[in-house]
Amino acid sequence: MSKLERIVTGLVLWIRERTREDFGLLVPVSGGSDSALCFWLCNQVFPNKTIGVYAGTDLRERKWFESIGRVRFIEPPPFSSNAEIFRWAKFLEICYQEKRLLIGTRNRMEDLLGGYSLASRLATVLPLAGVWKSDVLKCCEWIGVPTTITDSSRRADPDCGRPQEMAEIPMEIVERFLKVKSGLKKPRHLRGITKDQRAYLEKMYSQNVYKLSLPDKGPMIE
Repeated sequence: MSKLERIVTGLVLWIRERTREDFGLLVPVSGGSDSALCFWLCNQVFPNKTIGVYAGTDLRERKWFESIGRVRFIEPPPFSSNAEIFRWAKFLEICYQEKRLLIGTRNRMEDLLGGYSLASRLATVLPLAGVWKSDVLKCCEWIGVPTTITDSSRRADPDCGRPQEMAEIPMEIVERFLKVKSGLKKPRHLRGITKDQRAYLEKMYSQNVYKLSLPDKGPMIE
């Protein structure tokens, strides 16, 4: 069995074990590789109980998503400054009304770097949190996700709320930096990363590392 087969098979089994059969699944889809893979995986497990949700109408490769499963389109948030909060609140409301689990599509690179919003922590199941972005892209290619989706995901998208500085750093460099921070690679692998890129990633990592331990729980006082 190839590495990609092991990843895909392992994720399918994990989703089946960690989600309750009496609940449906709601997967926010953005038109990017993470949501495409997550939506595909959930439909492999529970095709009749999985729904994708998109705020707006211009979903990238809409026909592909709809060939995989059901996609619901909802009105985008009325206030752009709070769009992220309103979107996740609406997703949670749907889950509450329809007895669904809210699936997050955050990958391992995003999880460690911490650039995700606090609002997105409303998701209760994160199937891809242990999968590096590079492997997400390979899995997408393996299952037949359109190249327009995978190509759009090789750099952070400023239109999705990512800082412009982040959008200018190739995904491979971000991943290499995080593997060194996690102890998976030796410090020598930081060679080739510019001083400015490293400074920015160090700053972003240090500012967001607190998210890994949220929620911050108080002490047990007897």
